[in-house]
Amino acid sequence: MDIKENLLNALNGCEVEKTPVTAFPSVLTTEVLSNAHASFDEAIHNPEIMASIAGSVYEQTGLEGITIPLDMWFESESMGHFMERNEGSLTPIITEAPFKSPEDIEIPDDFTQTGQFPAIEKAAKILHEKYDDKNVPIIGEVTGAFTMLTDLVDLGTIIKMLNSDYIEIDDALDELNKISLEEIEFYQDIGVDCIVVNDPSSTAKIIRPQLFEDLVGPFLEELSDAMDVPGVLHICGDTNSNLENMLSCGFEGLSISQEVDIDYARQIRHEIGSDTVICGNLAIGETLLMKNSQGVKEDSFKCLDKKVDILGPSCNIAYETPLSNIRAMVEARDEYFK
Repeated sequence: MDIKENLLNALNGCEVEKTPVTAFPSVLTTEVLSNAHASFDEAIHNPEIMASIAGSVYEQTGLEGITIPLDMWFESESMGHFMERNEGSLTPIITEAPFKSPEDIEIPDDFTQTGQFPAIEKAAKILHEKYDDKNVPIIGEVTGAFTMLTDLVDLGTIIKMLNSDYIEIDDALDELNKISLEEIEFYQDIGVDCIVVNDPSSTAKIIRPQLFEDLVGPFLEELSDAMDVPGVLHICGDTNSNLENMLSCGFEGLSISQEVDIDYARQIRHEIGSDTVICGNLAIGETLLMKNSQGVKEDSFKCLDKKVDILGPSCNIAYETPLSNIRAMVEARDEYFK
């Protein structure tokens, strides 16, 4: 069984040869850029370099999937919002949100033809030409409407509105979700095997369960319904109180953070009769960034012991994470299944 079939089988709840190992949010580290002798700007705007770097992550770590694009804030660029970054770091500096309120948001008509999208389309073609014969899964990434909203309007403003009358937020989410639906169509047209919806701002610290059910959940369900390929929902942080809602959105996979116990997530899934498989949840900071390869393997074994369906990081891998630690996840899975 090749790695594409193995991953898709896992997402569809079918028999697998061994637990897949991949990172649904895209991977870009300073070491990867250094090895490629490329800048961050080249990695997100030059299709040849984007494809080369995305493929090199697979080549150098063995992760069983290639996720594009490489920038978490790529949709904001199509809105005319460019993130600044400190010299020597890839971490963005969001000095000021581009819009004062949700009703001010202006969405360009040619959204998926601007910003990084043309480079993503060309990079996908290059990746297909290079890796289709090897049956390597190619994964597209979409930002959830609520997270996109918090990228465009100050989070503090949004939180205040959530605690009062959030009709204006609902209207904005409706418009932003149309963008996400366009993106899904875009990714399916360029032939991805899976789509991850990355919605970190919908974490339970910001969105309480009733609010998730009323405000965020319906838009996520709309996205999962629109997919002709398997979809994975990723939400960061302690989402224990929202697990039932998240598992009810219709995605084939749910990527959880280290704050959520795999056993508990499996229990909730069983109780509500959900078919969504559990993905994650190796800690990106205390494990992948800070520990050595042996420590990564030991923590990976714990996830596998709890029968995680797809092993991977709990969130976007930190830019300074050693490639050897990412590779150790795959090595741990291989050793576990020996």
